[in-house]
Amino acid sequence: MSPEKSKISRRKLLKAAALGTMATAIPFEVTLAEPDLKSKNEPILRFAHLTDIHLRPDGISEASLRKCLDHLIQQEKKVDFLINGGDVIMDALGENEESVEAQWAVWRKIKAAYPELKFYHCIGNHDVWGAAPEGESFPGKAWAMKEHALENPYYTFDINGWHFIVLDSTHQKEDDSWYTAKLDSAQREWLEDTLIKIPADKPTLIISHIPILGATPFLDGDNARSGDWIVPGAWMHTDAKSLISLFHQHKKVKICISGHIHILESLLYNDVHYHCSGAVSGNWWNDEPYEFTHKGYGFFELFKDGTHTFKYVQFDLDTK
Repeated sequence: MSPEKSKISRRKLLKAAALGTMATAIPFEVTLAEPDLKSKNEPILRFAHLTDIHLRPDGISEASLRKCLDHLIQQEKKVDFLINGGDVIMDALGENEESVEAQWAVWRKIKAAYPELKFYHCIGNHDVWGAAPEGESFPGKAWAMKEHALENPYYTFDINGWHFIVLDSTHQKEDDSWYTAKLDSAQREWLEDTLIKIPADKPTLIISHIPILGATPFLDGDNARSGDWIVPGAWMHTDAKSLISLFHQHKKVKICISGHIHILESLLYNDVHYHCSGAVSGNWWNDEPYEFTHKGYGFFELFKDGTHTFKYVQFDLDTK
């Protein structure tokens, strides 16, 4: 999502609860838990979801990300791994090679400073290089894939009884311009085959950069004022209804997490929880929060029975 969308007039549109969903956008933290949480055993997995970091070679974003990682490491409840939700760098889509290299260099520096942290990566729209040479297997994504040591922009992994599916949300439009949110035909076929192969009793979590489903995109831009409720394809998956139907066929899908919107949201629809984990960069590293959401990261605890908790952790309100 572009910085131009950060306007004061939009901040008046969102409320703490919207559209009758479990949608929230509060400054500090929100916890989603099952009613009988106290009777549960300890979680079998904990992870942090860091999305929309937007690193740039200015010193500010690097220092702030270090504060975020240090804050996470110092917590009493340790995470087993981290998920990068995409948009690690400020922007590659409209930049030249020199600018893109300078941004990725900051990320490499951070990685070298925290070798003990295990990341799983999702590619965001700002990680895509719009000036990439023709002929790439995955247009615009070869550079980001190299930085993250990925052979494919979508993939799957399995940890402690939970299955994880990482999707590639960002694709060119029919006129080859960038971008719209969806799965291409090859990825859709792969996802269907993957879900079939996962055992029915194995809870599954899906990761996408752009939300598959959300309430906040309906309240953005001119939507609330016009009443037409038109959500651009760059804000939410255009194949949302089809994916929701697919998840309905596979009850193992319990959670979908995303970033992109920079807003904190939790939505429950058809027994699937859709969480948008705000943004590490908040309002593009400005002091003022984006809507009601300050700089932060998502903290998840996963349980053997397929339930979970989600908390949004504000790591530093005063980051400059």
